[in-house]
Amino acid sequence: MGKVFDKNVLKEEMNMEMKIVQLNEWVIKLPKKLEVFSEAAVSNRPAPKKWSPKEIVGHLCDSAIHNLQRFINVQHEKTSLALTSYKQNEWVELQHYQDISMEEIVALWRSLNKQIASVLSHIPTEKHMYQFELEDGKFVSLQWLAKDYIAHLEHHIKQIDAQMPLGGKEDEKRT
Repeated sequence: MGKVFDKNVLKEEMNMEMKIVQLNEWVIKLPKKLEVFSEAAVSNRPAPKKWSPKEIVGHLCDSAIHNLQRFINVQHEKTSLALTSYKQNEWVELQHYQDISMEEIVALWRSLNKQIASVLSHIPTEKHMYQFELEDGKFVSLQWLAKDYIAHLEHHIKQIDAQMPLGGKEDEKRT
């Protein structure tokens, strides 16, 4: 007699797998996208209080650090975790991403996100609907958090694209 599959469990597994695939694709695509630009181009701030592309990728490292901890904690906590925000502008400033080479920042980002993909791929399906409490008192699932993490990443990649479109000025590209 064959095994009976719960459609909801199968759907949860597929949703998480899609997020892991998307993340692994970005781990390959983002470094390639950024390697064509000079250090000067990626260090350029579009306005005084706006982040440079280096600082945006640095912020994505900070986001990865926070979310990696969440994705790990979900596997051993017995009650809902409260998702707390962090002072992202202060983190970017205190990490001094503007003073670090883009190559180093991208290497850190890549490593953190490879680890997130690995952790997500090993979370048991029964934990996918684990609930996190947002600061406003609403609850979201681990699946929602993984989806939101990818959406946040893609939002910031679009910001970088807006500042540094591929095919831009010749002096913006690495030679």
